[in-house]
This record gives sequence, structure tokens and C-alpha cells, in this order.
Amino acid sequence: MTAFKTAEFYEILGNAGGRLEREGSFLLEALAEAPSTHVADLACGLGLHALFLAEHGGEVHAFDLSPEMIDHARNRRPHPNLTYTVGDMCTLSGGPYGLVLCLGNSLCLLDSAHKVKVFFQGVHGHLLPGGLCITQTLNYETPVMKRPRIRVEGAEVQGGEIAAIKRFLPEGDHTHLSIDYLGVALGDMLQASESFTLYHWNERQLSEIAENTGLQVKGCYGGYDRKPFREDTPDMVLITQKP
Repeated sequence: MTAFKTAEFYEILGNAGGRLEREGSFLLEALAEAPSTHVADLACGLGLHALFLAEHGGEVHAFDLSPEMIDHARNRRPHPNLTYTVGDMCTLSGGPYGLVLCLGNSLCLLDSAHKVKVFFQGVHGHLLPGGLCITQTLNYETPVMKRPRIRVEGAEVQGGEIAAIKRFLPEGDHTHLSIDYLGVALGDMLQASESFTLYHWNERQLSEIAENTGLQVKGCYGGYDRKPFREDTPDMVLITQKP
């Protein structure tokens, strides 16, 4: 059985389902509203959003804490207006930016209110006046997120198939997530695994922390279609702005 880089599993399983078709219009509206086209994409992962905005006129600096993900994104999604850098979402550099993104529930990896405050302080310090910050997290207030659950995702690949088995175990203010990646391709078995602890930041907490760093809450939505945020909406898309 061959060890397989998790970035390759992300590429196959995470780059499916029309993600940019659902999210693209929202992001382009934010880019048009921002005071400049300089964009920071924090916890950029595969580089999907970074490349999308670079292709639509953004000058994008994409950061991720994982060197593996940055190498993967740099190789798969290069663009003249796009720079990839290994970096922590809490230690933003460069700028000043007109738009800062932190999508994909990445903010829930921060395990304390202090770290969330440091995140928003960094954003505030590197935004232009009028600049926007967009964070997307899951809404852990919904009943389904409070129950243990298993989700299996699969996809066909050349010469075989792969799957991700995700186990979610809520416990108080956080959820333990473990993922086993399994696959078979061209006669070889593939495997990888990883685990995370995801913290249940809610709209009130994130808004208060952001406002305490000098940002203003511009809107909070239940999805990229701008539907109103409610306790039963699965996503929380928060927009803050530097005065």
C-alpha cells in the first residue's frame, strides 16, 4: 500500500461539485467593491479561489500553513498575478490589501478567542481603509452539527477510485474530525489520514471580536447566495470592513 499526499486527495475530492459556480459571483462582487484589487487569500488550500480571482483581475497573495498545499497549488494553479507563500493566517504579511479572504471553515481551526482576535488584528492592520474581509465558517448551532456523524465521499480516477471517510465527534465547544483517505489506482492501493479539532465560533462571537479590533460588520449571510443568516443555515459568511 502506497502513502499518498493528502493534497492529491483534496484535489480530486475537494475540487468537485461546482464550488466556484456557487461562490464565484459573490467573490467577484466583493472584488469589485473593494478599494483595490490586491487580495490576500488565507488558508488558501488548493488555490481555487486565489486562481479564480487572479483570472478576474485580482492581484492575489495566497497563504497556507502547509508547505505541501502551497507546493501543490503553485504547481497546479500558477498565474502571473498570483503569489503563493507558506504562512499562518494569524500572521498576515504584505499589502495593504483591498480584500482578505479566509474561507473553507479555516477560522474554526483557531482554538481560542485570543487567536481569533490576533487574526482580525492582522487583517485590520493590512487592509486599506474601506477594505473588506470575508470569512466563511460552518454554523455549529444547527442540530445536525451537534451529533456524531460519518460522511463518505468518493470519486473515480484513472485506473480506479478513491474515497474519504470523515468522522465528526462533537464535544462541547469543538468537534474532532478525523479523515481516512483510501484509494486504488493502476493496481496500487493508496492511503493517507489526518485529523483536526474544529472550534464552534458563532456569529455573535466573531462579530464582537472583529469589532473590538476596529473592523465593522457589514453583513452576515447563510451562504454565498446572500440568503439571511439564521440558526438553521449550514454556512456563515461574515463580511467585515475597515472604516
